[in-house]
Amino acid sequence: MLYRERLRPHGGAYLAMLLLIPAFATVFYEIKPIIGFIVGPTLYALIFLISWFASPLIVLTSDRLSVGRASIPISALGEPVVFRRGEAALAQIRSELDMRAYVAFRGGLDLVRIPVVDPEDPTPYWLIGSRHADELAAELRLAQAAQSLQTGPSSDS
Repeated sequence: MLYRERLRPHGGAYLAMLLLIPAFATVFYEIKPIIGFIVGPTLYALIFLISWFASPLIVLTSDRLSVGRASIPISALGEPVVFRRGEAALAQIRSELDMRAYVAFRGGLDLVRIPVVDPEDPTPYWLIGSRHADELAAELRLAQAAQSLQTGPSSDS
């Protein structure tokens, strides 16, 4: 495994979810006060654990890139491009997003756009959010270089 990252929600999302505790507690307080004080924190903990462990995983091996349940061979990918948080990244999500693209990102992350060069694949590119976008792009480039050395030069003319 060359690269591994879990796309968990930002810490601020977990802080915002703390508001669920008094919300659940208020709803269940009418039934019985003790139930409200038990259900609120219990449901928050359950939601926290689900969002923590169900977050998609980015895994790059020497021959495949997997994001969540999707997977693609390295040989089907082109040169990755990193977009920093800000206008360039927002443009990738808003006006420049191709609806056929595979997307997996969370707010507030840098984006890595990786073209799909396989003519049989209708997906034009993958757009992946990452906290370590430069590292992901660099590792992908290394994996592509290593794979091209193993397979030899392309016979496309």
